[in-house]
Amino acid sequence: MQTRDSSGTVEVDGDIYHWELRRQPRPTTGGDWDGIAVTLRLQDFQREAIVQFPPPLRPNGRPDTEKQFVNTDHVRNAVTAVIEAGWNPTSRGKPVSFDVDAQGR
Repeated sequence: MQTRDSSGTVEVDGDIYHWELRRQPRPTTGGDWDGIAVTLRLQDFQREAIVQFPPPLRPNGRPDTEKQFVNTDHVRNAVTAVIEAGWNPTSRGKPVSFDVDAQGR
């Protein structure tokens, strides 16, 4: 489900995770693009994960530079993926960055 909201919550395995849109797609050096980035945080804990999605592409293969909406199903997938990749949401420390595919896996 896509939303225009810039923050919200998703439930994964009975736990509530807060997400917030951190960045819209943006150009990088060399003509490449970064996709949207979302921060995740388990409710009542401070440790964040920064999840970076690939840039959306138009049918002609060029980056879609228009404002993107957040798909909460993909955010839910990303929570599971980053925990499997080693993020411990109940630990302390700096935010940890993870790259996921377009579906958040």
